[in-house]
Amino acid sequence: MSRASIVAMLIAVEVVIVGIALYAVRGAAAMHHADFAPKTFALLNVGAAPQVDIDDADSHVDVSVSSDGLVHVRDLTRVSGTFFGTPSSVAKLQVERTAGGVSVQRAASSDELHVGFDWSEHRIEVEIPDGSHVRIARCSGASVSGISGGVTVASQDGRITLADLRGSVDASSDDGSIRASSIRGDNVTLQTKDGSIDVRGLEIADGARRGVLHTSDGTIRVALEPNADLTVDASTNDGHIEVDGNPVNSGDSDSAQHTIRLGNGSGSLQLSSGDGSIHILTNGAV
Repeated sequence: MSRASIVAMLIAVEVVIVGIALYAVRGAAAMHHADFAPKTFALLNVGAAPQVDIDDADSHVDVSVSSDGLVHVRDLTRVSGTFFGTPSSVAKLQVERTAGGVSVQRAASSDELHVGFDWSEHRIEVEIPDGSHVRIARCSGASVSGISGGVTVASQDGRITLADLRGSVDASSDDGSIRASSIRGDNVTLQTKDGSIDVRGLEIADGARRGVLHTSDGTIRVALEPNADLTVDASTNDGHIEVDGNPVNSGDSDSAQHTIRLGNGSGSLQLSSGDGSIHILTNGAV
C-alpha cells in the first residue's frame, strides 16, 4: 500500500471518529431520565354487557371478570432508566367511555431509534363484567378468562391464553402459541403463524357450530368434550395425526389427512398445520 493510500485511509477514519463524537454530543444533550409508575384508573359503570375495546401493541393484556360489575383498569407498565431521545414506550394509557362501553388504548411505539439503560415491564390489567364483548386489536400477548359475551384478540408477539369462555372466540397470533381451556362457542377460530395450539375442553355450541384451529408452524393438541356432536377434519403438510393416542396416517408421505365423526356429526371442526403433528382426544381427557 502506497503512502498516499495510507494517508487517505487515516483521514477517512478520523472523519468517522469526528462524526461519532458529534452524534454522541448531540445525543447527550437529548439524554434524560424517565420514570413511569403503575397507575389505577377510576372505576367505570358501563352496564352488564359493554363493548370493551383494547389496543396496546407493546403490552401484555390480562382480562378477567370483575367482582362488582364495574370496569377496572390498571396500567402496570413500569419503566425506569436514562434514554437518548424520547422513550415512546412510556406513552400514557388512555381510558375513555364510548357509546357502547369503554376504550382502553395506548399509542404504539414509534420507529424512532432510542437507546436507554433501563428496566421495564409492559402490562395492563382489565377487569370487566362477565357479559362483556372483548376486542383486543393489538397486544404483545394476552390472557382472557371468564367472559361470556365473545372475545376477539390479536397478538403481534406473544402467547395467548384463553380460559372459561362462552360466545364466539377468535384469537390470532403472529408469533406465539395459543393455549385454551373450557371453551364453549358457536364459532371458534384459533390461528397462529408461528407456535403450537393446545385446547382442552372444547365444545362447539349451538348456532353456526364451526371451529377452526390452524397453525403455520407448530403442533395442535385438542381435547374435545365427551359426547360432542362434531365432524372433525384434520390435515397436516408435514407431520402425523393421532386420535386418542393412535396414529391414523400411514405410508411414507410427510403429509396426512383424516376425518372423524363424533355423535351426530352436526358441528364442524377443522384442524390444520403447515408443519407439525395433530393430536385429538375425544373424551375430554388431557
